[in-house]
Amino acid sequence: MKIYTEIEIQASDKQVWNLLTDFASFPHWNLFIRQISGSLSEGAQLTVHFQPPGTDIMIFRPTVITVEANRKLRWLGHFLIPGLFDGEHSFIIEPLGSDRVRFIQQESFHGLLVPLLARRLNIDVRQGFEAMNQTLKTKAECIKDEKQEVRKFI
Repeated sequence: MKIYTEIEIQASDKQVWNLLTDFASFPHWNLFIRQISGSLSEGAQLTVHFQPPGTDIMIFRPTVITVEANRKLRWLGHFLIPGLFDGEHSFIIEPLGSDRVRFIQQESFHGLLVPLLARRLNIDVRQGFEAMNQTLKTKAECIKDEKQEVRKFI
């Protein structure tokens, strides 16, 4: 099962990446992924606190698979043991032009429990992705606008 969301953002890939990887700021703006701790390096284990709409906070400890600055962050997590309920999460930033990107957030789920949870995942997790995407867009575009206003006065 795969959940795929995307949104266009009027900001540079670097601005979006900086927001996405500034884990310390997540509690202030990210209503889906409430907190991340750990090293942003391939092979590192993160601790991720996430909260789909209408649910309690859940914690998991995925392993970072890919870190490509300004382009991609991927991790793989397991519930209890590999093969029971696995999720490979990806954030992808695709440049579309000057100060314009497509932000993709997706997750592929595999394992024995996926058929039992598929309906809830497709509702709760998809809503969480979409809410996070929209907030990231708003925040990135606000930062871009603030920088442009500052340049006018310099």
